[in-house]
Amino acid sequence: MVIVKQYSSKYKNQLIQALRENNIIILFSLLLICGMIFGAVFARNASFNILDKLDFLFYSNFKTRASQPIISIFAASFASSFIFILVCFLCGLSMWGMFIIPAVLFFRGFGLGLTSGYLYAAYKFMGVLFNLVVILPGAFLCCISILLAAREGSRFSKAIASSATLKKGTISQSKMKTYLLRFGIFLMIAFLASLLDVFFSVCFGGLFSL
Repeated sequence: MVIVKQYSSKYKNQLIQALRENNIIILFSLLLICGMIFGAVFARNASFNILDKLDFLFYSNFKTRASQPIISIFAASFASSFIFILVCFLCGLSMWGMFIIPAVLFFRGFGLGLTSGYLYAAYKFMGVLFNLVVILPGAFLCCISILLAAREGSRFSKAIASSATLKKGTISQSKMKTYLLRFGIFLMIAFLASLLDVFFSVCFGGLFSL
């Protein structure tokens, strides 16, 4: 009975610790979702010209997905992910970056919500189906890479702030190498997300006439 209680207490403590460590990713996910909701609401009064102008950030020009060459689809998709991951990386190198990163996530969610909301407002069921089949698979994996980048950037920014507060000097070289390595992994996830985007755009994009 004592052993059972010890194991129960151990697993309970591990669960609490895991929740504490993932609090930031939960918060960032909520910010991303809030951005999506805001973007979807904003899309009710938006025109396609707005999506076209923001294409370099969100790859939101869905009308060109089926007609563009594969390399162009991949480059546009990866570039939109790369920009947000790069911003998270640079924010992580500043003690003030932790305050900017939440806005980056909200803005990324806004772009996805804007595209999704416009598709629904303009094309109803076909727009929703296009969004689910062509856009969201790659966008989901892309958002995961950006969320992970945001968490890592926020952690590193806090570490820099702590070092400055405690007058410990700069971050160690080993921590910097780990930081670079992790962002390399996030870029690989974004790379896979772009490949997924290409696959679904080529396979299913031509089935829709939007």
